Amino acid sequence: MSGLSAHDEYQFHDRREAGHRWLWLVLRGLGVAFWGLVTFGLTFVELVAEVVAPLLLMLGGLWWALGQVVAALPIPPEIQPMVQSFPKQLVASGYVLTPSGLIVQGLWLLAVVAACRTLNGIIAKQT
Repeated sequence: MSGLSAHDEYQFHDRREAGHRWLWLVLRGLGVAFWGLVTFGLTFVELVAEVVAPLLLMLGGLWWALGQVVAALPIPPEIQPMVQSFPKQLVASGYVLTPSGLIVQGLWLLAVVAACRTLNGIIAKQT
């Protein structure tokens, strides 16, 4: 004989189950909060890249096209010094910007958008 009635053992078991349920709810809440922060970060990066990528692509493409048009024009000799000063690259805060570099950076940002959307989709299916 254990000295406890069947009723006492049942209450002890209920308290232990309630403790496990509480722990499970806390862990579940922490998991939801963690994945919520990860999703927030991915969505933020995605939105910023979604805005900046087209700008870089357009600026790089327009700069490249303008350079091609200027190079193809028949230019009188008195204007050639001004046309020769058309920038092939810009240096801003130590960064060298070129038309092809802007286009490549825009494409990389589009890849970042696709990766963020893919990861957000995977997270949504797993949680």
